[in-house]
Amino acid sequence: MKVTKIHTYDLTYPVERAFANSCVWNRARTIGVVEVETDAGITGWGEGSRVPAVGILTHALGRDPFDAQVLAAEATTAGCTPGAWSGVDIALYDIMGQAVGRPVHQLLGGAVHERLPVYASGLFLYDGDEPTAGLAQEAGAYVAAGFSAVKMKIGFGARIDAARAAAVRAAIGSEVLLAVDANCAYDAGTAIASTRAVAEHDIYWYEEPVPPTAVEAYREIRQAAPMQLAGGEALEGLNEFRDIVSKRALDIVQPDISIAGGFTACRKIDALTEAHGLRTLPHMWGSSIRLAATLHWQATLPEGAGLVPEPCLFEFDMTENKLRTELALTPYEQRDGYVVVPDAPGLGLQIDREVLARYTRKKQSVSD
Repeated sequence: MKVTKIHTYDLTYPVERAFANSCVWNRARTIGVVEVETDAGITGWGEGSRVPAVGILTHALGRDPFDAQVLAAEATTAGCTPGAWSGVDIALYDIMGQAVGRPVHQLLGGAVHERLPVYASGLFLYDGDEPTAGLAQEAGAYVAAGFSAVKMKIGFGARIDAARAAAVRAAIGSEVLLAVDANCAYDAGTAIASTRAVAEHDIYWYEEPVPPTAVEAYREIRQAAPMQLAGGEALEGLNEFRDIVSKRALDIVQPDISIAGGFTACRKIDALTEAHGLRTLPHMWGSSIRLAATLHWQATLPEGAGLVPEPCLFEFDMTENKLRTELALTPYEQRDGYVVVPDAPGLGLQIDREVLARYTRKKQSVSD
């Protein structure tokens, strides 16, 4: 089996109502989709934070999809970033799974989970809303929908963070897990003040207080923070995770499969994390392709030791995004606080080509 054609699609979905975290307003969702065709009639789909240049793609033509690790190494040597190669790598695994009639998680060594507990990832700010009341109302709706964990946006100053965390905690009750995400808004000192301000509201983890490359700042914050520290979603490739993991600057490591380098890179990152006694809980904020790929990978991650292990929480993005809710012919849904791991060959999804065409702003193709 050989790769015969590769198509890349730059997709943009303009949201109907803009929403903000601590640093930016989100007015559109953008992704890079990769479609890989083979001479066996099998087509694979992948998603990256962006797509590779055409010149990089040509080196994969005529190659065996089962040589995914070799192709990833060659792409890196040729100057392709892991974020750009991620979509190709995911598509190659999709092809491999279909070729042998097995879901991707079996290619990775087997699923530990048939379903994963989900947390509602939302609670952004919306223009025109009274933020605190809006956050509390949204959080309460997630609990009513069956979620047993939620993640909210903070990063607006320690006092505001505390007030909003208090409102959300009151809305969701004492049994629901609450994580917070500052989206790299702070310096180390301000972040420490924020961690202490929100701590009384039983915070499960505090995510991305500072940029992920600020390893020494993460170490300082981790030593002072009264809750678990999480981060790493924007890091690309094994080497970018090396220092923050080896220096134990995080408690929870959050690679994004469409940024870090696909299945090939994420398997190595998880091994690094496990060797240092840390937890991996992947980040997921993309289309239905990224969601499916993350499900397959996360299904292989253990919960941990003990009679009551920590939950292997799956990030279920609840923001408006038709690339997540409509791109796949059968969308992924949470039921009773869980999402089922796909068991069809490959990624187990089919793409709605009408939706793909509707949001494609640029398409490029290479072929033998």
